[in-house]
Amino acid sequence: MLPSLDPNILSPFQLLEPWISSPASLTISIVSIILSLAISWNFFKSYRFSGFGYLLGLPTGFILLALSFAFQHLSLAYQSDFALHPAFFWLQIVFQSEGFALMAVSYRFKDFQPKLKKQQDQYSLQSSRENRANPTGALSVPVRLRDIALSIAPLAMVTIPFVAPASIFAETPYFNYPRIADLGFCMVLFNMGVIAYIFKSVIVSLVRAGNIKLLYIPAAFALFFLEQYSLTITYFDNSVIALIGSMVARMLALSLFVYMMRAVAVSSRRLEVEAREKA
Repeated sequence: MLPSLDPNILSPFQLLEPWISSPASLTISIVSIILSLAISWNFFKSYRFSGFGYLLGLPTGFILLALSFAFQHLSLAYQSDFALHPAFFWLQIVFQSEGFALMAVSYRFKDFQPKLKKQQDQYSLQSSRENRANPTGALSVPVRLRDIALSIAPLAMVTIPFVAPASIFAETPYFNYPRIADLGFCMVLFNMGVIAYIFKSVIVSLVRAGNIKLLYIPAAFALFFLEQYSLTITYFDNSVIALIGSMVARMLALSLFVYMMRAVAVSSRRLEVEAREKA
């Protein structure tokens, strides 16, 4: 017997008929995991080639997304188990939010590195002026507060996906379906905020570089945002259409990443061939 279709439902696939919910979840999960791992491997190769530490957040983030997709299906598969069903759902929301958070931190440090030297030069110039105007050597409070805020933001994005779910579990050690469902909704809102930040960072970076060939990246993150937004509708209205829309948006987002990476690889090989021919 299906559980009551109310906001306390944990797996949105429970909104579907029993004969189709499990096969649909399994198929979508397997495809999503394969695409996520392929994307992660390509980002990891980019990290090995460039050596930039901030790039590690991208492959790690997609690995965590793959784990969240696996736990999403396991939550549905064990929907009749009063312990494993909410436990797998809890793990799903933790890994998914942490995956998006690591991607956001990666883009944060990507934007930070080109500005580091410029900021150091500005701080040096400002310090020299302040030293002449203020021989006592008092610190500039506005600059320090800004630096602290920028340092705390990435740490907060990474810790919230673990701290928030853990606090709920510590408060109520037994699995309280309504509280966990509400927690899942809050983490979806967190994901939307993080994805919006990534989208903004990618757009700004592409505009500065004048590279329109990589517009697939912000488009993919826009689809991830649409997936999360559709899940909020599912939470309130138990809408099967919104559930299907969220799954379609996720598959399109992952497919765009794979297509973009394949296009970049083909373009790189073409440039290598042309360079060899000219040589």
